[in-house]
Amino acid sequence: MRSRVAPGAVAARLALFGLLLVPAATSRAAGEAVPPVVSGGWLEPKLASAEIVLLDARPLRDFLASHLPGAQSVAVENLRATRGGVPATLHPPELLGTIFAGAGVTPRAHVVVYGAESDVDATYVATAARVAGATRVSVLDGGFARWSADLRPVRVERTRFPVPVARLRGERRLVIDLEEVAKRVGDGRTVLLDVRQAAQWAKERIPGAKNRPWKADVSDGLFRPADRLRADYEAAGVSWEKPVVVYCNSGHQASEAFWVLKYVLGHPDVRLYQGSWLEWSMTPGTPREGDGPAEER
Repeated sequence: MRSRVAPGAVAARLALFGLLLVPAATSRAAGEAVPPVVSGGWLEPKLASAEIVLLDARPLRDFLASHLPGAQSVAVENLRATRGGVPATLHPPELLGTIFAGAGVTPRAHVVVYGAESDVDATYVATAARVAGATRVSVLDGGFARWSADLRPVRVERTRFPVPVARLRGERRLVIDLEEVAKRVGDGRTVLLDVRQAAQWAKERIPGAKNRPWKADVSDGLFRPADRLRADYEAAGVSWEKPVVVYCNSGHQASEAFWVLKYVLGHPDVRLYQGSWLEWSMTPGTPREGDGPAEER
């Protein structure tokens, strides 16, 4: 059962969170600072803004039941498919650009993505929007659960609008492919970060990969304060002086760590291995290490 937090405590926590997070990791476009994580209190008065594009990253059934006013449904499964035999592979930037344009995203839009809570659905869709070329993207802290618990407006009705021409320019540098990851294994510089559960990491992993489960980024459905997040990542072996490659099973869970490291904490060189363990483990000749039986490796 999800723990409940008193409204006053939530407000205090969000205020502290904002002081710790927003100044350290803002991107700029159209002359306006865009925080990587926003609160419900920040978003609600901006719902009518023509620049705000709300994307609901939850499964479609949840969106149809109730959603934020004006939100469009872009679920995780809209953004990936089997490619070259590898399941759940993120679409290329060109196709992602068309998908996000269909949801109303333009080059000047400020995209705000929410999931059920501060979760991997929200960060995956937000990361995909960045890969598609959107430059102003935020994640709603606490997601739909916190928004509705604070008695903010929700709707069942859905809206139609003319689909804008897709003019987003993809950002391929945010993701990394298998060949490039293979070159970095054992290079003595790159930090490989496996965000799967510790038991999965211990059983089998990319050689040299550090482990920090993605769930450690969130507490009570909200992102933890930035100073604690950075301390934990550094304790897990992440250095701000070295490039970082983040992976999980399919890139879904890894999007949480990627978003936190790059946009919340401002790491200068972090990339998402989109094929992740699904691709690595099914590719002949890729090196692996771990405690699993030899026949499984």
